[in-house]
Amino acid sequence: MCKGKKFSVVVMLIVLTASVLAFAAGSKEAAASEIVIGSVQDITGPTSSLGKMVDSGARLAIDEVNAKGGVNGKTIRIITYDTKGDVNEAINAFTRAVTTDKVSALIGPPVANIALALAPISERYSVPFLNLAIDPKVQIKADGTPYKNMFGMQPSADQQGSIMAQYAIEKRGFGKFGIIYNESNAYAVSLLAPFVDTVKANGKTVAVTTSYTANDKDFKTLLNNILQAGVDAIYSPGYTQELILITQQARAMGFKGALIYGLDAGPPFNNLLGESADNIYFINNIDTTEPHLEAITKSVKATQNIDVTNKFFLGYDIGNILVQALGAVGSDSVAIRDYVENLKGYQGLTGVITMDAKTHFPLGLEMVMHTYEGTTPVVLERYSASY
Repeated sequence: MCKGKKFSVVVMLIVLTASVLAFAAGSKEAAASEIVIGSVQDITGPTSSLGKMVDSGARLAIDEVNAKGGVNGKTIRIITYDTKGDVNEAINAFTRAVTTDKVSALIGPPVANIALALAPISERYSVPFLNLAIDPKVQIKADGTPYKNMFGMQPSADQQGSIMAQYAIEKRGFGKFGIIYNESNAYAVSLLAPFVDTVKANGKTVAVTTSYTANDKDFKTLLNNILQAGVDAIYSPGYTQELILITQQARAMGFKGALIYGLDAGPPFNNLLGESADNIYFINNIDTTEPHLEAITKSVKATQNIDVTNKFFLGYDIGNILVQALGAVGSDSVAIRDYVENLKGYQGLTGVITMDAKTHFPLGLEMVMHTYEGTTPVVLERYSASY
């Protein structure tokens, strides 16, 4: 090879090496200037409406902070992992987030079946997982101690089930209940015993308890058994589409008593029902009439064309709690975990959040009881219960 060609090759190698080094330096600089958190949600699949809301709420919180310059001079980047409503997809997403993407914290789903599968796996790592699953088994191990990284960011099923039962008895005067629930859904199952136990503790009666599975659509036979018992109210802690079918079929069969539902009877349940939602009582994390919540609702509708639900505001609170943690202790995942475990008096959109280090659920967080007048949601009162 002639000297000219050798010289050209050497120059090319120098240029390529410099380019690689510059790219690597740029990548390190970019990494150093941002903090990465993950959002493990059902973005597609049967419960995608829930996961999308949590993810959108968290993103709004992060976008607002980044628009003001980020946290301690660093921007926050969210990576969203779609579980597709599948446990194996969720496990793969969780593992990728903590081992490959090196996230500082994770925002988890409001779906107990998914979170239950991730809880034992989370013990292998040191990344906090702030989730919305209310089944106590998601946050608490069989020996009664909490999973070190799992944190429930809304009242547990024990709290919510007790609140709904005690409100129905104390404030509405109901004394005889029928229950219909999805036995294949961990969320529904977790809300069963607390409700029943509170009813019995108050000297009232559960006349009929009946169950169905995930693929069932016709509830008339099950409902008939409940109606024959002459109950004052039917309790059903299911997901929105199930509650719509149960409501329509119960009313078509002539039941005029009360229907007591959980979080998923909040809007857009009323719009999807297609008929009056009178005499339905449901629990919610938020007071939908509060002006600052109405302002956010209108803004998100105008800018993103999203009709927000309570899950949006829960996601927003989690996003801002992580922002507060990052500002206080930096991006170290263990330090963030410790910060969340000792969280006290955080004023969120869904209430004042103080974490119980023994259960990894919020302490004494009130819920808001609602009903409907026609299809219009009506706030009744904030309510808590001994449980």
